[in-house]
Amino acid sequence: MPRCWLRGFTENGENDGRLWVTDFSRQRQWPSSPENAGHIRDFYRLGDDSPDPVAVETFFSALENNVAPILRSIDAERRPPRNDELDVLLEFMAYQFVRLPAFRPFVLQLQDRIVREELERLLQTPDTWRAALAAMGEDPNHPGTDYEGMRQFVEGREYNLRAETAWFMERAFNDVDTILACLRERYWGTSITHQGRLIASDNPVMLEGEREQLVGFRNAEFVFYPVSRHVFLTGTTVRVERPPLNFYYFARMNTMTLLRTDAQVYSHIPDFVWCDRDRNTQQNWTLFSKDNF
Repeated sequence: MPRCWLRGFTENGENDGRLWVTDFSRQRQWPSSPENAGHIRDFYRLGDDSPDPVAVETFFSALENNVAPILRSIDAERRPPRNDELDVLLEFMAYQFVRLPAFRPFVLQLQDRIVREELERLLQTPDTWRAALAAMGEDPNHPGTDYEGMRQFVEGREYNLRAETAWFMERAFNDVDTILACLRERYWGTSITHQGRLIASDNPVMLEGEREQLVGFRNAEFVFYPVSRHVFLTGTTVRVERPPLNFYYFARMNTMTLLRTDAQVYSHIPDFVWCDRDRNTQQNWTLFSKDNF
C-alpha cells in the first residue's frame, strides 16, 4: 500500500500519524503507521536474472511522488479533485488496482477461464484434438496426449495455473491502459465527511455489479475509491443523484470497504463505524464477518 495514500487515514494525515491495522485473516488489531503497515517484502522484486530487479519498485516510487501532493491537498481542504487532479488520481487508482495482492488471483482467474475455454474448443472432437496436436508439432500417439485422457484432465480441473512476479507485473502494466480508459469514461462524484469517518483496505479500488457475474471495469455499475478518511470517490456509468451525506451513509461505505477487503483494514481509530446485515450501525470490528452478508 502506498505510504502517501495510507497517511490520509491517520489521525493527523502525516507519515508519522497513528494508523490502526485490523487484520481479519488473523483476527487481530494493532496501532501502526504508514511507514510500517501494508507492505510485503520484495513483492515487486523481479528475478535476479532481470537487468534491474527493483525496476517496478522504482516506477511506483516515482508515481507516488507525483500523486502525493494531490492526495494531501484534497484531504486537507476537504474538496473534490479538479479535472487535472482527477486524471492523475485515476491513473494512480489503475496502478493501485493491479499492484496489490488481490490482483494476482483475479488475473489468474481470468487466465484460467481463457485456458479452459481454449482447451474445451480444441477438445470438441477427437479430430479437432488431433489437428491441434499436429499444429503444435506434437505426436498424437505420445503418452498423455490421448483425447479421452485430456478430456478427463480438463473436465476434472486437474491442473493449477501458477506464475512468477515478472508475469504478473507484465500483465499489470499491460492492463493499466485499458483500466484507465474505462475509469475516464465514468461520471465521478465526491463524498466528503468532515468528521473523517472513512476507512481503507488492502483492496481499495472496489467494483460493484450484478451478482453471480465476474465484475470488471467495463461492466461494474459502481467503482468506489476512498481517497482519504475525509474524501470518497464514486464512479458510475450514468449520472446519479447525490445521496444524503450523513453518518449512516458513511457507515454503509465502510461496510462496502469491509466486504471488499482482502485481509487488512486501515483506520485512524480502532472503533470505526460500519453497518451490519440488518443495517444497524456498529463500532465493534470483531462482530463483522463476510459470511453474514
